[in-house]
Amino acid sequence: MAQNTLKTLTSLPRRLLFRERQLEEAVKLIERRESFVVMGPFGTGKTTLVRMALSRTTVPHVFVECMNCRTYTCIKRRLDPGRLVVLDDYSLVRRTPELAFLVSSLPFKIATVNTGFTAEELGKLRVIEMPPYTKQEIFEILVERVVEANLRVEDREIEKCAEKGRMAGGNVRVALLCLAGYL
Repeated sequence: MAQNTLKTLTSLPRRLLFRERQLEEAVKLIERRESFVVMGPFGTGKTTLVRMALSRTTVPHVFVECMNCRTYTCIKRRLDPGRLVVLDDYSLVRRTPELAFLVSSLPFKIATVNTGFTAEELGKLRVIEMPPYTKQEIFEILVERVVEANLRVEDREIEKCAEKGRMAGGNVRVALLCLAGYL
């Protein structure tokens, strides 16, 4: 039950609450074929922002999940000439001079990174900031996800999970895990 609930709660939402400005900016940058970085703490919607922005464009892309693909060889194998390269969780890669050169030479890229991460190969790119969510924002996001998923959850349970997300640094992912029964 918890696994199905989590999948339902974490699927791409209809709206990206409290990130409308960032989403609009990302869509415009993608349509203009401009590279950028999405930066923020864990659970602040970086990956969701990129996925939603891509879904609103027709730009061909390659999505590299750096959590599962952390080396030069792995990333190089996934590249497709002429396509936008998304390096999701780029903070997790094993950076080498070879990888840094490869990434810096990509003409059109998006990287999602954690706050405070620096990499020379990304240093000159525009940054879209994703600040931590407040408890009230997390609560409203959870309510919307529960309604979208047609789940029966009491407000006090949503409130408890929103507080866990706030205590985890404004992390919606933690709140969703809580709501699905994992925390």
